[in-house]
Amino acid sequence: MAAKEVTQVEMMKIIALFRKEGYKGEYEDFQRVSGTDREFFVVMSNEQGIKALFRASLMLNTVQFQYVLDDKHTFVQEDADAS
Repeated sequence: MAAKEVTQVEMMKIIALFRKEGYKGEYEDFQRVSGTDREFFVVMSNEQGIKALFRASLMLNTVQFQYVLDDKHTFVQEDADAS
């Protein structure tokens, strides 16, 4: 079963949540957490180009930092065609 794409409305809610929490930067990617409808992984970069992975929950209205993306930590894109 292919994962549902993150909708524009969900993206706007996630961005509003990040802003409410005081985060600033560019939103690089949004991906639904497997098995949930209201939790997402978000890749965000700052002015220096440093990228970080966050977990955002629209159910709990929380944003949690996961880790900085570097040589040891990467963000894997889901393949919608994979079974």
